[in-house]
Amino acid sequence: MQYSTFKSFLATGVAAFLTTTPLQAQEATPPANISAENTDPKAPVFRFDTISVTASHDEKLAIDAPASISIVTEEEIERRQAKTVHDLLKDLPGVELEGGTRNTVMTPSIRGLGGQRVVTRIDGARHNFNVGHKGGLFIDPAILKQVEVLRGPSSTIHGTGALGGVVAFETKSADDFLQEGEKYGAQISTGFSSVDNGVHGNLTGYARPLENIDLMASITRRKTDDYDAGDGKKRAYTDDNLVSGLIKGGIDIADFHRLNLSYRVYNDDHNLPATPDGLSTSSIVERESKENSIVLDYTYENPENTWFDSSIKTYYDLTDIDEVRISDGRHDERTLETLGLEAFNTSRFEFHDNAKLALTLGGEIFRDTQEGERDGVTIGGYPDAERNIYGIYIDNTLTLFNDLELTAGLRYDSYSLEADGQNDLEETSTSPRFAASYRVLPFLQPYVSYAEAFRAPSLSESYATGLHFPGGGPIPNNFFIANPNLKPETAKTWEFGTNFKHDGLFSEDDALRAKVSYFRNNVDDFIGLDVDVNAGTTTSSNVTKARIQGFEAEVHYDTKTIFGSVTAARIRGKNTDTNEPLSGIAGDKASLSLGYHFTDIGLDVGGRSIFVRGQNRVPDGEDEIDGYATFDVFGSWDANDYVPGLKLNAGIDNILDTNYRRGAAVLDEPGRNFKVTASLKF
Repeated sequence: MQYSTFKSFLATGVAAFLTTTPLQAQEATPPANISAENTDPKAPVFRFDTISVTASHDEKLAIDAPASISIVTEEEIERRQAKTVHDLLKDLPGVELEGGTRNTVMTPSIRGLGGQRVVTRIDGARHNFNVGHKGGLFIDPAILKQVEVLRGPSSTIHGTGALGGVVAFETKSADDFLQEGEKYGAQISTGFSSVDNGVHGNLTGYARPLENIDLMASITRRKTDDYDAGDGKKRAYTDDNLVSGLIKGGIDIADFHRLNLSYRVYNDDHNLPATPDGLSTSSIVERESKENSIVLDYTYENPENTWFDSSIKTYYDLTDIDEVRISDGRHDERTLETLGLEAFNTSRFEFHDNAKLALTLGGEIFRDTQEGERDGVTIGGYPDAERNIYGIYIDNTLTLFNDLELTAGLRYDSYSLEADGQNDLEETSTSPRFAASYRVLPFLQPYVSYAEAFRAPSLSESYATGLHFPGGGPIPNNFFIANPNLKPETAKTWEFGTNFKHDGLFSEDDALRAKVSYFRNNVDDFIGLDVDVNAGTTTSSNVTKARIQGFEAEVHYDTKTIFGSVTAARIRGKNTDTNEPLSGIAGDKASLSLGYHFTDIGLDVGGRSIFVRGQNRVPDGEDEIDGYATFDVFGSWDANDYVPGLKLNAGIDNILDTNYRRGAAVLDEPGRNFKVTASLKF
C-alpha cells in the first residue's frame, strides 16, 4: 500500500510538471568484453575500469590506455545531480568551462585551449556549433550515461579542432534500464534545487518487444529562476526553461550486425544579455537555443572474425540561436548545419603468441553550413558560408609479450572554405602520432607519447564582414575585415605518464587506479582577433606562438566501505613570441572526494572539495584572478529493498556559501545549494 501510494504521488508530480511544455530524451549502452575483474558484482567499479572510446578504436580500459583520460560514470552523474556540464567536469584535472555560469554559454577548455580548439562529440557525432560570446554547447545531463575527456592533441583519430583534446558525451539507451528477462518498463524522476528554486522532471520508457529490438524514449523538463550567489544576491538573467528529449532504437540485424538510430532535441527559452558571458545587462534579448540531432550507426563485431571490426556512422545536426531584442524588436538568428559520415575498421593479426597487431583504417567527411541574419540581412561576424573537410587515417597498435605496446598513426585531411563574394580557402594537413608503453610491473605502466593536431579556421574567422561595434565621438565605427588567407593552427605535444592499477593493496577487497602525466604542447599560428580601434577594423590573423606545459594527476581508491579520489593540475602557458603569460590558463587546481558505503542498506555518503589557487600569471592589461575553495556533501540511497525501483540522491553544494568566480568569468558562481532527486523504476 505504501509503495503504491508513493509511486502514484511521484508519477503524478512528474507528469504535472512535464506536461506544461512538450519534451523528449535519450540513452546509451556499455561495450562488452571488459576485464574479468569487473564481472564480479561485488568488485569495486572505477572510472578508469571503463572502455575508452576516444584514445583509439582498439577498445581498451581507460586505465590501460597510454593517454590522459578521465571518465565520469553514470553513477557519478546521478550522485552529482548535475544541472550543467560544469557540474560534471569541474573537478577533472586540466579541464575548465569557459563562458561563465549561464547554462547555454558554457564551453569546455582543456589544458588552456577552449572553444573550437576542443572537439565535442555526442554519441560519436561532431558538435561544431560555437558563437564566441554566445556559447553553443546544448546538452542536458539527465540523458547522459557517461562523459569521457581525452586531454591533449588528438587529430589522428578526431581530425580538425583537437588541439586541446576531446569531450565525448554518451547518452543512455534501453539496455541501461532493462534487466535480464524484462520486456518493457519505465522510469520517472523529479528533483528540486534551492539556490534557484529549480525543479526538474524526467519520464523515460523503454522496451524490448522482440529479442533483437530495443527502444527507448525520454523527455526532460527543467525550470529555474535566477540563482543566489554567495553574497545572497540574485544574479540576473541566469534562469533556464528547457526541454530536452531523446528517442533511441536498436536492432540486431543478424549475428554480430547492429543498427542504431537516435533523435535528440534540446530547447532552452529564456531572456539573456546580448553578450551573455559578460556583466552588461543594457541589451536584453529573448533567446531560444535549439538543437536537433539525428545519428544512424552500423556496427559489425564478431570475436571470431579478426579481419573486420567495423563501424559506420552518419549524422545530421542543426543548431540555432534565435534572439529578439526586447527594447526594439531587432531579430538575430544564427544557425549551423553539420552533415557528417565517419567509418573505420580494425583488423587484428596474431603473428605469434607474443606479437599481436591491431590495424585501424578510417575516414571522415563532414560539411558545416552556417547562416546568420539580422532583420533579414546578413549579420556581421557570422557570415553565410560553407566548410568541407575530408580525412583518412591509419592507426596501428603492436603488442609484444603482452607488456610492451607500440602505437603509430597518421592522418591526412583536406579542407575548403567558401562564402559568396569571397576568395575560397583550401588547405591540407597531416597529423601523426606515436606512443609507447611498457608494463614494468603488473601494476605499473609508464608511457611516452608524441602527437600533432590541427584546427582549420572557422567560417567566421575567415569571412566575417559588416559592423562589429558602433563608435562614438572620435572613435569610428568598427567593421570586420575578412581574411581568407588564414593558416590552420597546429599543435605538437610530448607527454610522459604512468598508469597505476593495483587490487588488494591495503586489504583484500580494495583497489587503486591512478594516472599521472607531464606534457608540453607547442602551438603555432594561433588565430586571434586584431582589433584596431583607431582604424575601425577587426581582423582574424595568425598572431601567436604559444607553449603550454604542465602536470596532471588523478587517483581513485575504492573498497566495500571507503571510497575516494584526488585530482590535481598545474599548468603554465606563455606566448613564445613575447614571453608574456598566455591568457586563458587556469590557476593550479586540486580536488578531494571521500565517502563511505553503507552496503547493508545501499547508502553512500560523502563529501568533495575543490581548491583553486589565484592566477597572477596573466598578460599585461588583464586582471589577476582570485583563488577559491568550495565544499560539497552528498548522499545516494538505492532503496530498492524497501521500495522496489526507488533511488534517492541528496546533497548540498558550496556548503560554506562561498562567493567566488571561476577563471576569467565575470559572474559569481551560485551560493549554497540544497538539492534532492528521486527516481522510480517500474
